[in-house]
Amino acid sequence: MRLLSILALVSSTVIGQAVAHGYVPLLRINGKDIPGWDVTKDPYTTPQPLRVVRGTKLDSGFITNVTSRDITCSIGNQKLPPGPIQANISAGGTVQVLWNTWPLGHYGPVLNYMAKCPTNDCSTFKGDTGSPWFKIQQDVYSNGIWASDILAKNNYTYSVRIPNNISSGSYLLRHENLALHAASSQGGPQFYPVCIQLTVTDGRSLNPSGLNFPGAYKATDPGILFNVYRRDAANQESICSPGGPVYAGLT
Repeated sequence: MRLLSILALVSSTVIGQAVAHGYVPLLRINGKDIPGWDVTKDPYTTPQPLRVVRGTKLDSGFITNVTSRDITCSIGNQKLPPGPIQANISAGGTVQVLWNTWPLGHYGPVLNYMAKCPTNDCSTFKGDTGSPWFKIQQDVYSNGIWASDILAKNNYTYSVRIPNNISSGSYLLRHENLALHAASSQGGPQFYPVCIQLTVTDGRSLNPSGLNFPGAYKATDPGILFNVYRRDAANQESICSPGGPVYAGLT
């Protein structure tokens, strides 16, 4: 009986870890569904399909090392996509990001950044050098609820609004779930960044930048090394926003 109990515990732990490994198999822009990157199919297809969501290695797991280049666009960021493909969206429009799953209780913020690709082809841009990134949106903790739980209860869907006044052109959208349920010790936070290749049209003149990945996060930042269970709502809301504030001047 003791052996069965141990096996059951191990099994439930493995299942829980597997459930935690979320990915983005689908986007929705202007009511149109656009395939994302499905880790259960796309890595095994030859030739690999072109997707606007940056592909990862044969894993949808999290990143714990904030100095790794994987923190830019997920596991396997060194590998560029197999070819150029970008989704069109007007400045001021909304990208709906549909995750395959996200467990309730994997508390944390949802953070969104953009970086302008230096050419019109984002597939040649890794985004892991220099400081091309800027924060466009974040949801943290409000009225006793973490942004991650809101996403989980909303059919695993999160809406990202593209700023109205950025210049037209090619961009990477870095959409990230940060799970803090094990963040009370250094190396415990789990980062799930996803990069989406976009062509923004009807923009204006603003060309923000200033953040770098890796570099924007430190393992000891107050919103990263953090005990999520202390239930200090006011403190959680004010400090749990790694990467700094949303870029000033965005509309």
